[in-house]
Amino acid sequence: MQRTPFRPNFFCIFNFFSYGNQTGSSIRIYKTTPIRKKIKATSEISFQLGINQSDDVIYLERRGYIDKKNPIIIEKSWWVAAVVEGLQKPSLHIPDLLYAVIFKEFDTQINSSQEVLTAGIADDETAKILHINKGDPVVILNRHSYAKDKGLVEFRITTGRADMFSYTTSIGTPQP
Repeated sequence: MQRTPFRPNFFCIFNFFSYGNQTGSSIRIYKTTPIRKKIKATSEISFQLGINQSDDVIYLERRGYIDKKNPIIIEKSWWVAAVVEGLQKPSLHIPDLLYAVIFKEFDTQINSSQEVLTAGIADDETAKILHINKGDPVVILNRHSYAKDKGLVEFRITTGRADMFSYTTSIGTPQP
């Protein structure tokens, strides 16, 4: 197997879900990773990842910003620890493009995902982090990510402000 040199734009294939403003225009999300730790999988997480309860997982909590001040999304992800052991280390820089790090540092290529998009309401914790009111609408994206030759490796829940969300898609190829 020939390895392609690391280039940030090489990973645009991993942009499964994009964010937009109320008009549908794409917006740039800057991400931080304030929480990262190795934990034991709960029954829910073990079910979602298809692993044994109390197996080790790497938990990341990331925040996404458009102004570098107020987060508009919260990403909570659980990774199979056997695949990404070391991802929890504070010394490992995690840029906006997490899957680029997963590929470069752990030789794991995310090649597909399944996503379910729903709506919900903000609980106390979410409202506080996103600077909205408890009960305000939020958009919730559940993702299962699969890696080449490794199967299911990540379960993620992304919760975002509904007032900062838009959904744009194309079905088929538009004819001129």
